Amino acid sequence: MHADIEGAIRIARLAAQFNWTGTIDDVEPFCATAGWEILHEEGKIPVIQTNLTVNRPLATIHQRKQRMNYLSIYVTDAPAPDFIPLEIESELRGHFTDLGRALTETLGGPTHDNADNVLRWDLGEIVIRSKKGIGAVYIDLVGRQYQAELDEPDPEDEE
Repeated sequence: MHADIEGAIRIARLAAQFNWTGTIDDVEPFCATAGWEILHEEGKIPVIQTNLTVNRPLATIHQRKQRMNYLSIYVTDAPAPDFIPLEIESELRGHFTDLGRALTETLGGPTHDNADNVLRWDLGEIVIRSKKGIGAVYIDLVGRQYQAELDEPDPEDEE
């Protein structure tokens, strides 16, 4: 399994310098700046072809009406459909650790640290999250409004 740490750092730098507005209108100019192509298939949510050197160089757009919630970008190879999670866990953990270290060198210490699966940097109008999923490591570029909603405590937690 390969990870494109250098590509992920380049994206984090671009995201940190980009003039985010929090709307879906940010996606196309950010992709152009990054050198990515938005692929449209009729009736489907657009997928972004990235230039990261992984076997599935894709990003997905998560939006709500005209608001960009987040872009989720593969930083590691995606496993085969029949993979066994425990067999790649140590390799994923190593890539997640390497990415976290490189992002910390680039962006400073994380704002939030859920050391097992998520590191987060709150920057201006964008939040950068490094996330270890079941089969891959991702970088998410999260809109501030969406992150604020995620950060609100559940009413059940307040009781």
